[in-house]
Amino acid sequence: MKLMYLFDNKIKPYLSRGKKYCNPAHTGVLPDGISCIKESDVNIWFYTKDGVSIAVDSGHLNFPDIQARFDKIGINPNNIRHVFITHADVDHCGGIDSTGTNIFPNAQVYLGSQEEAYLNRSVYRIKKFGIKIKNCVQLDKGYRKLEDREIVTAGTIKVQAFHIPGHTIGHMCYIVDDFILFSGDCLAVNDDGGYSFFDFFTQYPDMNKRSLIKLKNIVKDSHIKYVCTGHSGIRTNIEKVFSHIDKSATFSKKHPFDEKAPWDFRDS
Repeated sequence: MKLMYLFDNKIKPYLSRGKKYCNPAHTGVLPDGISCIKESDVNIWFYTKDGVSIAVDSGHLNFPDIQARFDKIGINPNNIRHVFITHADVDHCGGIDSTGTNIFPNAQVYLGSQEEAYLNRSVYRIKKFGIKIKNCVQLDKGYRKLEDREIVTAGTIKVQAFHIPGHTIGHMCYIVDDFILFSGDCLAVNDDGGYSFFDFFTQYPDMNKRSLIKLKNIVKDSHIKYVCTGHSGIRTNIEKVFSHIDKSATFSKKHPFDEKAPWDFRDS
C-alpha cells in the first residue's frame, strides 16, 4: 500500500480517536439543491439544479458501500459530468484515482493548475520527522487545470474557482451560483467559529492564513448562504466561519477541537 494511503486508511483513524477534530455532515439531501455523502471523516458534496448535478471532491479510494450512499441521496454517479477537486489529497481525490474504482467514470475533472505538481511528483506533499512524503494519487489524463477566478458552467450552474493556497499549493475553493462556498481544507470550524486548518495536515500554515484573508474578503463582497467544508460539515453563520482565521485549529484528547464530533469517526 502506498504511504499516503496507508496513513489515510490505517494510521490516521487510530491517531484521531478521541481528538474530535472532524465532524462532517451525514449523508443526505440538504436545502437549496445541496446534498452530500459522508465517508468517515470527509464529505463529498453535490449541487443539483435544472436536472444537472455537479460534485465537489471524490472522497477516499475504494470506499466501501459507496453505492448505497448514492442511492440515499438519489444521485447516479454515472450521470455526474463535472467534478471539481479542491485539492489532490487522498481523502478528497481518492475516489477518482485511476488505481482504484473511479466513482465518477463519465465526469470531466477540474482542479487548480498548481495542484498538478503533486500529481507528477515534482513536489512533496508534507514533511514529517525529516521525511519528505509525496502524494500518491494518480489521475487519468484529460483533467482540466483551473486558474484563479476562472468560471466554468455546467448546464445552468455557474462555478467560480478561487486559488486559496496553503493547505496545498494549488488548493481551490469554489463558489457556486454565487451563494454556496465549497471550502475544501482551508478552514476547520466548530461552534466557536472558523480557524485556519490544522497545522499537522497543512503544508504551509502561514500561507493558508494569508489566503483566508483573501477568501474572507471575497465572501464579504458576495451573497454566500452556505459554506460546505471538507471535514466540518455545512455552515450557515458566514461571518462566524471567518472569526478566528488568524489562528490554527488544534486538537488533542485533552482539548478536542469539536465536542460534537464523534470519538471515532469510523463509527459515525
